[in-house]
Amino acid sequence: MKGDEDAIYVKSFKGGDEKAFDHLYEKYQISIHAICYRYTRNEADARELTQDVFLKVYNNLNKFREKSKFFTWLYRIAVNTCFSFKRKHKEPLLDLAPAKESVDLGKRVRMKIAIDNALLKLPKRQKLCFILRHYEGHTFSEIGDIMGITTGAAKANHHHAVKKLRVLLEAWT
Repeated sequence: MKGDEDAIYVKSFKGGDEKAFDHLYEKYQISIHAICYRYTRNEADARELTQDVFLKVYNNLNKFREKSKFFTWLYRIAVNTCFSFKRKHKEPLLDLAPAKESVDLGKRVRMKIAIDNALLKLPKRQKLCFILRHYEGHTFSEIGDIMGITTGAAKANHHHAVKKLRVLLEAWT
């Protein structure tokens, strides 16, 4: 089981086994990077944020009280790190106007850019709820745990995100 395996690695790390952290890193690095990338839409920033997240996890794993699942704690650190990044950096909007050399871009690519731009316009909680639900496949209960909000608040944030995205992407329907 996912949670049981994580608990074993956490206990091993707390007992002094440094390699246990390597297992947790290998297991979750791709998911954390994906969240960071979807939030920033910049590969260099996503790599830096992913590194920051795992550095925070490494430095604080001995303080993890294991009242929640490890991945919930890890994702909450990732979300908070993304929120902090957002406060420190203004996100540039992607240019939706096609450049001369990109006139031949397919509709699908242009739509992806439009979705990226629309996501950048959402408030941070709505954006993260949408990303965690649609790109990461988490349940609303898991999203609530990850973000430190109730399941109902996760559902509400997601609902508002979808409503706003529909308006922002109306030209594509």
